Amino acid sequence: MNQFSIHNSVKKYKPLSLLLSPILLPLLNGSLALARNAVRLPEGVTEKRIRVSTTDGDMITLIIYTPDHVKNQSPALIYFYGSSYFLTRTPHIKRLTAEYALRTNAIVIDVDYRLAPHHPFPDPFYDAVKASEWVVNHTDYLGIDPDKLAIGGDSSGATLASNVTLYYRNNGSHPFFYQFLIYPVTDVRMRSKSLHEFPYWSVKLNKMMWSLYIRDELALPNEYASPMEADSFSGLPSAYVEVCEYDPLRDEGLLFAKALERAGIKVQTHCVPNAFHSFDLFAASELTKKTMKTRVEVLNQAFYDE
Repeated sequence: MNQFSIHNSVKKYKPLSLLLSPILLPLLNGSLALARNAVRLPEGVTEKRIRVSTTDGDMITLIIYTPDHVKNQSPALIYFYGSSYFLTRTPHIKRLTAEYALRTNAIVIDVDYRLAPHHPFPDPFYDAVKASEWVVNHTDYLGIDPDKLAIGGDSSGATLASNVTLYYRNNGSHPFFYQFLIYPVTDVRMRSKSLHEFPYWSVKLNKMMWSLYIRDELALPNEYASPMEADSFSGLPSAYVEVCEYDPLRDEGLLFAKALERAGIKVQTHCVPNAFHSFDLFAASELTKKTMKTRVEVLNQAFYDE
């Protein structure tokens, strides 16, 4: 297995991270937190928070959304939000994860992991592992069916979900039966064609993201940050991979889905037409409503039909 060499690939982009000053990023995340707190949960869902210890003695929060009429031994989804590794949970993630819970009658656990630049790799990865371990070890307490535990996320959160499934697979454990990956980031090497086709998330911004996340050279497998660099994709759970037609990261998601398929993994790939990265910020748009219907159908099929 390759040892971690990503630092050498991204260290030349370090000056780009100066675009996010020590003043600008806290202001931005503070504004997002205020806006998130103003979002009301849909009727029929309750929220509970649990604090979990990290590997270095810090704490992270699990936000657990439970439908009012959930059955005991419920299906569940562990979810990692898209952050570019430095942005806090946006208001629309609170809305989406609560909607997933309500419309699938399943428990959804949104993981509030730590962020760069104060917590670069591997902290968010280890936070994702610790959160997953806690859920796996407390399925009885949470009322979760351990055979119906899915893992997923959007954008960089989908990357964390993929990192975690690879970590468990590499350690001979398979607690997740399904992956739910929304416009994932998959490859630090940034070699896909679509990165250069669309202006919405430029190559420069992508380089800035990776340079904030990868701060030091560490002896860890590449795949725990960049899942496309895994030596093998065998033994991973079935997956839903969603990409957007006008997303610079579109091809990374498609290539990851094809890599899973070549390894014999059952994959459902969906390209959202006329969509850009994070289009579901706009809750009232017909495109978001239509795509949410697709996502909910996919989750319900995985939870209840397989």
